[in-house]
Amino acid sequence: MRKLYTLVYSSLIALAGLTACDDGSLDHDDVFIPDPVEENDEDDGYSSEPTTESAIRIQLGQEHEHQVIDGFGCSFGWSEAVYACLQREQIMDDLYGDDGLNFNIYRGEVCHTYVSDDGKSWDFGLDRNVNIPANSADMAALYEQADCKEWAQVWLIDYLCKKKIDDVYYFFSVWSPPACWKSFAEGDTEGTGAGSFNSEYSDVYAQFLTDFVKQYNEHFGINIYGISGWNEPDQAMGGWDGCKWEYTQMADFVHDYLRPELNRQGLENTKVIYDELPWWANAVTWMNNSLDYLPALKDDNIVAAGHAYSTTESNVIPMERAEEAGIPVWLTETCDDKTRDETWKDAMVWAQRYQSFLVKARMNAVVWWAGARNCSSTGENLLQTNQYGLSQTYYRVNRYYTIGQFSKWIQRGMKRVDVELVSTKDNKIPKECTASAYVNDDTYTIVIVNSSEKDAFDALIEFDEDGKGFQNMISYTSSESVKWLRKKLNPSMSGKRAVTVPKYSVVTITGKFKDKTQSAE
Repeated sequence: MRKLYTLVYSSLIALAGLTACDDGSLDHDDVFIPDPVEENDEDDGYSSEPTTESAIRIQLGQEHEHQVIDGFGCSFGWSEAVYACLQREQIMDDLYGDDGLNFNIYRGEVCHTYVSDDGKSWDFGLDRNVNIPANSADMAALYEQADCKEWAQVWLIDYLCKKKIDDVYYFFSVWSPPACWKSFAEGDTEGTGAGSFNSEYSDVYAQFLTDFVKQYNEHFGINIYGISGWNEPDQAMGGWDGCKWEYTQMADFVHDYLRPELNRQGLENTKVIYDELPWWANAVTWMNNSLDYLPALKDDNIVAAGHAYSTTESNVIPMERAEEAGIPVWLTETCDDKTRDETWKDAMVWAQRYQSFLVKARMNAVVWWAGARNCSSTGENLLQTNQYGLSQTYYRVNRYYTIGQFSKWIQRGMKRVDVELVSTKDNKIPKECTASAYVNDDTYTIVIVNSSEKDAFDALIEFDEDGKGFQNMISYTSSESVKWLRKKLNPSMSGKRAVTVPKYSVVTITGKFKDKTQSAE
């Protein structure tokens, strides 16, 4: 469990003649600063006896176990917006640092600009000096160049590596291959905003993607988790880079070209991120069709992935065929691409969506779209830079905090288990409340999303009949008035533990079991 430290400072009053310094300040010998006081997670007293009989009950046992969590993260399709901000280091810390969202998944881009016009060579630009000050004339000039994103991506990954944030799963998607590897229908404007992949170039495309993985691994000393040769492959709308694929074409490319080439280059552990359609229900259908067409695809070390745009609650469904085949299921992109809303109401909407992604769709990982950028008409970001392009500062959007209620405390490797909400007449748990729970060995995390705008409630936290099986318990609460507020939930004299869940809030509870196996039996 992470430990927090608080510095306690003494207050001194300087009287005339007391100071040892000519300028009127105190000499170091006159100042007493006590050692930091350690705030640990251990129980340190007793709480009052709970009066509620309502309960949030973790259900253990194999029949209640579901997916293993791979992690949470964001995409850097707007990497240049981070790179060109004066506070770019703080942005990355806010996304990946322990005091920030603690993200452990990074989605980057394999750019078509790496490839020469004739498609016969490529250069990933890894030897550039990317440490250009964000407020320099060089940065202003670079920001206008087509390959600025390439520079930005190298800086971002280099920063994470230097910070020794070494548990990150890096994966990269292609928005469009170079135009020379595509086919165009009559009336299409030839370029990277339209067209379909030309399968005649399958061999060279597989080499290109594999070379990207290999060179990035060697340059940064990382092991890229996955590679995707497409992004939203059912469309190429022209508003941004895109390339159409058929599911049969994608399956054949992975099975006959990309997987064999990765294996040949010693990259057997690099996964292929498959699918990535923009609407989740369509991504489920694409995955089902692919497995029907080519059952051997399940043995190609793939991740079944999709995006969740304009996704209603009824469309948040599991990828059952992928699950049955033992294929991890990831949400690799989501945001509000229609409306800019930075209110607490928006934050609560996303809290409930993340809960649904994990509970209803049984996703192993959830990846947000833009970690940081300036938004004027959409809700694409978690951190808002103060202007488009070169920026001086940024701030946290409210949804940053509710997404953090998941990403900060649900650890990679935890397994989701069922939760039962037991409501009583005297202290009802609102019908708008949902809960999810995650366990790994002797640790647990519970996420409670209370979407009721009127009703708070108290509830016992239990996993056995007497509720005494917890070694310790900490709650973290975000509401309109507080963010990630930490509180110890000590036991009562009878051993019961209870939590107060404010209206319109998210509460995450973490801790350790005394002896989970023995108590569950």
